[in-house]
Amino acid sequence: MKRLQEKIQTFGEHLKNVHREAGKLGFVGIMKLLWKDLFADRTLTQWLYLLALSSVPFVLEFTNQEASHDWLGLFASWTGIVCVILVAEGRASNYLFGAVNSAIYLVLALNKNFYGEVLTTLYFFVMQPIGLYVWLSNRINDQGDAEESHFEAKKLTLMEWIKYLVLTALIWIGMGYAYKSIHSARPFRDSITDATNGVGQLLMTGLYREQWIFWIATNLFSIYLWWGKSIHIQGMYWVYTLNSLVGWYQWSKAVKKEVA
Repeated sequence: MKRLQEKIQTFGEHLKNVHREAGKLGFVGIMKLLWKDLFADRTLTQWLYLLALSSVPFVLEFTNQEASHDWLGLFASWTGIVCVILVAEGRASNYLFGAVNSAIYLVLALNKNFYGEVLTTLYFFVMQPIGLYVWLSNRINDQGDAEESHFEAKKLTLMEWIKYLVLTALIWIGMGYAYKSIHSARPFRDSITDATNGVGQLLMTGLYREQWIFWIATNLFSIYLWWGKSIHIQGMYWVYTLNSLVGWYQWSKAVKKEVA
């Protein structure tokens, strides 16, 4: 009980620090900080990587032979790709693109009656402001500088691995039975991404590099799920998979720097 009270007290203090820093910056200062987070300290290779991967949705759309354009799917794919690239670079601005992407993807999943994707996307949408707070809190309370773009990547211990794998299994089974109760045709298939996405988002919020393992599992299964349904969403998940490999590499380097 005492430990819980200490955590609540610490959370309150950190939240006040974030709020105070935001007040100091003001609206203009926050916009400048967002601009810096999006564009500063990116190498030529990173710029080329961003432009190449984020152009995939446009290539798919304008080389497709469909009679009409799928603008909603195009924008969902583009915002999602930009979001995961920003995550791999450790930029807090990923949460802005994540919120927009979650809102659009929710509409697409509802239209396809993908129950698991709907709940997962709602979870993602709620986690965007929470994740942004945690990342900003890390910069302000742990690093002492809201404008610091460096992020402190961590890695799971053996016991933490066991905890999160158990949590993954519990979410998969629990949501599978939940979908079965509402007569879903593929309850335990639909619940797979609930588990991998749910745990992946928790690890991402906590700045753990192992998030990328869960993202890779999610992406590969989602490619299968959307096969033949939407070329944009398929393309988005193929790009996600590539970026997850890059993200694992970059965050592993960041972990080694922290250890050193």
